[in-house]
Amino acid sequence: MPEFDLVIQGGSLVTHENVTRMDIGIRGENIAAWGTNLEGKETIDASGLLVLPGGVDPHVHLQMPTPTTITSDDWNSGTLAAACGGTTTVIDFVEPNPGQSLQDALQQRKAEANDSSWVDFALHMTITDSSDETLKQIPAMMKAGVSSFKLYTTYDGMKLDYPGIFIVMKKISASGGICMVHAEDDLLIQRATQNLISEGRIAPQNFPFSRPPSAELEAVNQCIELAWESKVNLYLVHLSTSQSIRAVSVARYNHIKVIAETCPQYLLLDQQAILHGSAIEAAALVCSPPLREVFEKELIWNALEIGQIQSVGSDHCSFRIHPQKEIGLGDFRKVPGGLPGIELRYPLMHTYGVLNQCISLQNWVNICSTQPAKIFGIFPQKGSLAVGSDADIVLFDPQKKLTINPELLHEQVDYSPYNGVELTGYPVMTIVKGQVLIKDGNFIEQKKSGKFLHCGLPEFM
Repeated sequence: MPEFDLVIQGGSLVTHENVTRMDIGIRGENIAAWGTNLEGKETIDASGLLVLPGGVDPHVHLQMPTPTTITSDDWNSGTLAAACGGTTTVIDFVEPNPGQSLQDALQQRKAEANDSSWVDFALHMTITDSSDETLKQIPAMMKAGVSSFKLYTTYDGMKLDYPGIFIVMKKISASGGICMVHAEDDLLIQRATQNLISEGRIAPQNFPFSRPPSAELEAVNQCIELAWESKVNLYLVHLSTSQSIRAVSVARYNHIKVIAETCPQYLLLDQQAILHGSAIEAAALVCSPPLREVFEKELIWNALEIGQIQSVGSDHCSFRIHPQKEIGLGDFRKVPGGLPGIELRYPLMHTYGVLNQCISLQNWVNICSTQPAKIFGIFPQKGSLAVGSDADIVLFDPQKKLTINPELLHEQVDYSPYNGVELTGYPVMTIVKGQVLIKDGNFIEQKKSGKFLHCGLPEFM
């Protein structure tokens, strides 16, 4: 009798440490062995392919309501798109309503995702006030498997001032959790926005000027200082400027526990398409922080190459141009902010990171899978090819050519910010907990198996 349910033969196994030619045996939902000449009830020939741990996307927004609309990708479409692009774990957010307890909000969010998600998911908890009533619920969230808490320095109804952030950080620190921060200084944003309004410059092409790089740097520096004082684990999301990333690097050198996350859009896109495009083209690319000047891309790649960035998330927040983004054609303040990206994160980082010799295969896997899993306390269950880990495995053809076209993607949007970009390397099979979900773009498994993941204590590097 064959020892394994499924054996992947002949591929090059890529982990955050090594590239190894080896077979991998799967039993049930887990990786059971590495070896040679393994026998299984079913075998997959992975000759010429890279065998990767499924991607872990630490920053997505699925089925997220805004004041005027809701993201176009729900849990069903968003997680299916993720799996098509090689991501087998997503971490989304809970955003409690005013007056709602954190526990009630968590249960409501889990109910939305259960039976709708194709891949396993974890959740960050958003904190919008520093009241004693809110703070006393944080330890219970840790026990419930939510170890990360998102704070905002901007956005009406969500932002906390810096004294409030410090109060929350101290409570998170005492519980051993992670404080995530969207770091853009609200005062500087309001000042820049009012200047644009007074000049009559409110078309979408002016959006980048409303959120200047100085706003990000100011908030990053303030949060680093507060993290040092509170001794909290700090995770700064979607950093878009080299100065902010440099500030994190200096803080880490000084033994402050802080992680820098960036996103493919800040590595590959820039504001030229906004400034010189039509109103509709500009609105399509509105996101916060905004796309930056051209020179920033090279500097952020350099920071990634020398290890100053520890995590790459997609910040997938999808809206259709028609009718969602177009409501702000006359006023950038009305454009729902966000870009799609859950499906392309892993392959984009291969083409423009690995093939351009900016990052190694091992570091590619590390920043897109292993380190996010470690940071948020789900390693080695996720982000690993180790024996005992979940059999979330991607077979990746490093030679496969693909020109990005929104019609080829599975995100529920009517455009792609990467339209026309040429990729070399793409997933050809995605296995989720031992079952082949996607093969050559075709859906094989018809049963959704995504479950809520309990996050443990973080592993900060």
